[in-house]
Amino acid sequence: MAQTNSSTITQSENLFKLIRSFESFEKYLARAVSMRVVSYCTSPQMLLELFKQYELKELEVIVGEKTDFREEISSLNVAKQLEQLKRDGKLRIYLAPDRDLHSKLYIIETTDNGTIILNGSPNFTKTAWSGHYQINCIDEFFVDQDSDRYQAALDTYYQHREYCNDDPFLEDLTEKLEASDEPDNDVIDQWLAVNEESDTNEVRQFHEEVTQQLGDMGSKIEATETIRESLQEYEDRTKDRMKDDFRNFDITLTDTTFQTNLGEYGRAISATYDIPKMWVSNDEVHLITPNGRYISLTEPLPEPEHVRDGLHNIHAYLQTIDTYAQSDDTTAAQAHFYEALLYFFWTPFINQYASAFRAGQVGGVEKSLPFLYIHGEPNSGKGTFLEFALRLISDNTVTKPIDGAKISSSTPDAAREPMTAFPIALDDVEREKFNRLGGLRNYWEEWNGHLFPAIIMTSNENKPKDWFMKRAKMVHFKLMFPTITEAWLETQAIIERENDLFKWFSYCFLKKQINITDLKDTHTDRDDLLAPVRETFKDLYDYCGETPPAYFPERPAEWEYDIGRARWQKGYENNYFSITRQNDRIVASFDDTFAGYEIDNRFKQNLPQHIRANRSGSDIWITSDSEFEEWFGVNILESDQDLITRLQSWITT
Repeated sequence: MAQTNSSTITQSENLFKLIRSFESFEKYLARAVSMRVVSYCTSPQMLLELFKQYELKELEVIVGEKTDFREEISSLNVAKQLEQLKRDGKLRIYLAPDRDLHSKLYIIETTDNGTIILNGSPNFTKTAWSGHYQINCIDEFFVDQDSDRYQAALDTYYQHREYCNDDPFLEDLTEKLEASDEPDNDVIDQWLAVNEESDTNEVRQFHEEVTQQLGDMGSKIEATETIRESLQEYEDRTKDRMKDDFRNFDITLTDTTFQTNLGEYGRAISATYDIPKMWVSNDEVHLITPNGRYISLTEPLPEPEHVRDGLHNIHAYLQTIDTYAQSDDTTAAQAHFYEALLYFFWTPFINQYASAFRAGQVGGVEKSLPFLYIHGEPNSGKGTFLEFALRLISDNTVTKPIDGAKISSSTPDAAREPMTAFPIALDDVEREKFNRLGGLRNYWEEWNGHLFPAIIMTSNENKPKDWFMKRAKMVHFKLMFPTITEAWLETQAIIERENDLFKWFSYCFLKKQINITDLKDTHTDRDDLLAPVRETFKDLYDYCGETPPAYFPERPAEWEYDIGRARWQKGYENNYFSITRQNDRIVASFDDTFAGYEIDNRFKQNLPQHIRANRSGSDIWITSDSEFEEWFGVNILESDQDLITRLQSWITT
């Protein structure tokens, strides 16, 4: 150790000190009251542990790695704890958005009013300070706060701060939490979803350029046609990513050029993203199948008997519900299946609807274009339905959905990257996976004429998060198919049958003008997004001289056969709650035997999306009073006995 004397202070130095174990770092932490740190990287978990394990009062960290630090946060709980520490003034994290900062500097104020300065190579991580996997070296200085060396260290620290954002990390989350009336956990979920902006996602830009080439090809397209795209303006990391994606395909990819044929490009898209390339022109739907074949999915109407056969294929599939499934309302179950099928037929045109909503200056496009959420118990036929629907809209070339286990926080970005109109169908999404899908909240906010796919999910969970329910069309497969070989064989034969119905549907559908004012339901103030699809199907029935079956959903099946309404009505009949009107709001007051989570799960979350409500204790306060009365089927001012009598009559009929 060397000693340096001056007229006012004594400074001690320990130079070129090797880091041999984490204990060498702990001796500083044990004395620390506050710390200022510059480090290329660190971990959120380590920052939390410092506050829990030591008497640290204040920590300010400059993270020099040019990245979105949200990606390092492992869970909602970690984000919540970090935000609280920031809000309490104990933790400030600063990020450098435009330049990597590789310096490592530690300024530690100690319990005895001293200061320790560490300058060297170790990052602010356990790995760097453990000595097991890395060898690091530091210079150690013990200084007084009125010393030149302390001031020099502080000046260096603040020079690094000049490269950082003005606001500390998490400040935007604090603002969102303070401004939102949604539950904190939902706000944090959304904030945690790291979506890469389209103008920085060069792979997405590449696929957009290719899509424009495809659109310029017109209608006479061959799978052997050449696709060529210049790569001169793309970053090296983008080219490396593309080389990795396309390495198993007959594709020429250099530092300046991408070249292949249409079919091979389609094969690469299907293999990389689990969905095929689809695009829609003014009068035609185009598809490159997973095996690289180009097909047009638009054909003029054939003889009526062929259309009749196509419709009867759907009827035969839905008849298996009546023949084999256990259900307390077969017609309702068939209607919900048909409703989901109508949504599938609509999905290739979702970007045309996005354009119409944007052109009409309709606010909240992301909520005007709902996801489809199909829920039901195990063995309710959800996976088989997805296979049937995918086959119908792909000329029998897409035969299975995507496993819901593949969902991650990158799913929303990955879905938008290949620029395809073919829907993402995710099967068997588990409840905890929704914590990784916060990015779906703003899925459509980036849309600006791009080609984004619709998203469809199935799940056993009937109560997804509130934010998702507000952005989803929800249908219920309330039935159960027994495990019978005969039923499986018959159903499989039906869904594998060739059926060109979608080609004829698209031919008719593309002739219709999209007018968003026509979507309004004549019986309510709500929009029926699939109204043009229903009309087109009825045109096909009329063309072949058929009458739609009784279960055909003339209006949204989730409106006509509302499971949530039945639960509310049954609950009222059983005296689970009373209904009163207070301060221009309707209040449903539940029996004290109901826990809060039961009220949420069984009742609040079974209200329709257009009815706004909040729970306070054992009461649900409903602000959409007239909408609730229309949905519930009663005037709340009438007597309880009259209400019960009417509900009993409704339920029995």
